[in-house]
Amino acid sequence: MEIRELVVDGSPTRYRVIGSGKTVVLVHGLSGSWRWWEPVLEPLARSRRVHVLDLPRLGSRLPAAELTSWLGRWLDAAGLESVDLVGHSLGGLIAAELAAEQPRRVQRLVLVAPAGIPCGNTVLSRGVRLLATLNDVRGRLPTIVHDAMRAGPLSLIRGALFASHRDLSVELASIQARTLLIWGEHDRLLPARIAAEWQSVLPGSRLVRLRCGHVPMWEAPRELASCLLDFFEDELVDHLGDEIGPGVVHSVRLTRDDDQPALG
Repeated sequence: MEIRELVVDGSPTRYRVIGSGKTVVLVHGLSGSWRWWEPVLEPLARSRRVHVLDLPRLGSRLPAAELTSWLGRWLDAAGLESVDLVGHSLGGLIAAELAAEQPRRVQRLVLVAPAGIPCGNTVLSRGVRLLATLNDVRGRLPTIVHDAMRAGPLSLIRGALFASHRDLSVELASIQARTLLIWGEHDRLLPARIAAEWQSVLPGSRLVRLRCGHVPMWEAPRELASCLLDFFEDELVDHLGDEIGPGVVHSVRLTRDDDQPALG
């Protein structure tokens, strides 16, 4: 893995690059880092040039509402004109907003349990759901604590409030990229029922449900990597969704050999 550094808005920013092939950029969620994607990097890197970055700390110089513009400037600085873009949670919100604002920049879009359509939770219920989600991935507690300390409490609060209230319903209609939605059936933080709302405003999108919670990269990395690669390689074809439901695949992918559904 290469560690590179570039300057965005006058600040040095490190990112990592691995693999060869068509460019894929991975964007983590709130209180995350490139480490959250680590379990899927090796399988993706076998056929893709994967760029994975750390989002900057939020503050007066960079409010949460400017994260999408920041990502666009990061892509400019990295010399990446057109990419496949994958975002998780808050990173999914950012990825979707960028795809809507700069359609030519995003060829394929993957949104993993994205924020961006409010689910009506109160502050208290969001806190309870967050604690339950942290319990689901408690085996990764050292990484969670490290990344939370890197971000800082004020940055986390700003990001959480922004993600909870930002509504992309109108902007999503501008997305031209082929889009794949991935949701954990047991997601406590952003319940899987929200996926239907995303599909209603992204009628051409595909939906994959995985048997996991809010963080598929840690809870179901093999299945997630397989879904991503199948989507990039055009193996999630239309008739599979038609057989199972309107664009919905339950941990299923097509094999290369016989075009029969196989468990992912």
